[in-house]
Amino acid sequence: MPRNRAFSEPECSAEYSADYSVSLPSDPEHGVGRTHEVTVRSSGPCLCLPRFMRLTFTPESLENLYQTYFRRQRHETLLVLVVFAALFDCYVLVMCAVVYAADKLAPALAAAAGLVTHVLLFVLCKYKLLPERLARRFLPYVLWVLILAQIFCYLGLNFSRSPEASDTVGWQAFFVFSFFITLPLRLAPIVLITAVSCGIHTLVLGVTVAQQRQDALDEGALLRQILSNVAIYLCAITVGTMSYYMADRKHRKAFLEARQSLEVKLNLEEQSQQQVSDEDIEQDRTQQ
Repeated sequence: MPRNRAFSEPECSAEYSADYSVSLPSDPEHGVGRTHEVTVRSSGPCLCLPRFMRLTFTPESLENLYQTYFRRQRHETLLVLVVFAALFDCYVLVMCAVVYAADKLAPALAAAAGLVTHVLLFVLCKYKLLPERLARRFLPYVLWVLILAQIFCYLGLNFSRSPEASDTVGWQAFFVFSFFITLPLRLAPIVLITAVSCGIHTLVLGVTVAQQRQDALDEGALLRQILSNVAIYLCAITVGTMSYYMADRKHRKAFLEARQSLEVKLNLEEQSQQQVSDEDIEQDRTQQ
């Protein structure tokens, strides 16, 4: 079957919207018979975005089917996020062991409990011991809550004596980016949970530092540090969003190719059955 230009970048029209389609002839040799089209429209609520960020399937039923396919393809990457969380627990345990003191016992115990939880979660996901419906709908949010609790436990237990406005900001930004490349969710829920995580983290840091340094609080320095944290989070969210759309574009191409192959296979089987039926009819006529 000749390769068409179905997966090339769509050209923008005067209305900043474009379509491109995949034609699937029922007879790949002669190009006759039924023709099916899978249309991908480049449009969106914000036309200033790049074209690859505004791709969507039409009709809507096809887009919903693709979203199911996309989430199932990314469900395996959830294990990567579990591994990231477990490695964070290992980091906390190592740091507590290197600089051991009496006040390091609480964060070490919390990290150990988190490590056991994530190892158990990894085994349950790896061997598919959880009900599929539960794993698909609730597991991403459960893991998000566990990671958020993990970061705040480390923040509250390890930096309680002399908190700084930059404590655990790097880890928070790392997990924010990880959510975009691992969670099997649509973009809107990922943006929402990352915004909630960053907002709560910034608020807790600001309030904690202000309370601990009431007598010698430099409001200007605190404000600058908070704005710096917000800028880091915005960068992580922006890069994560771009990574999400790049993965989305790749999976859309794979989805179209799989659909195309399935359509061609079904058409060939239909032709084969029709040919057998015609031969049977011709044989019956000959016998009569």
